[in-house]
Amino acid sequence: MIQIANLTGVDQYIFVDQKGKIATHNIQDPKKTADMVFFCGKHLHAIGKTRLSHVIFSRKNQKDFFIFPFGDYYLGVIKKKSIDNFVLTENIIKFTKDLLELEKKTQ
Repeated sequence: MIQIANLTGVDQYIFVDQKGKIATHNIQDPKKTADMVFFCGKHLHAIGKTRLSHVIFSRKNQKDFFIFPFGDYYLGVIKKKSIDNFVLTENIIKFTKDLLELEKKTQ
């Protein structure tokens, strides 16, 4: 998953499983962030079900925080200030779709 860090617009990221356990990250204060991603992801999934592609938490410093459901995980991403939210969202969605397709081919 280290490739996520190389996507345009990604400043930091964290993957959290359905139990709140950190799978991988390159984020400051991973435990606190994992708890937030886990709880927000669970509640947002209950609201959006399978229609939820992501949520954005806007921040004054313009380093907005995104949560993407990804299989049995939640991906939390802090974006770089210099990138548009739409560009980051498209990059992450394409990346996750490509990973899922690759996984299907290898099974």
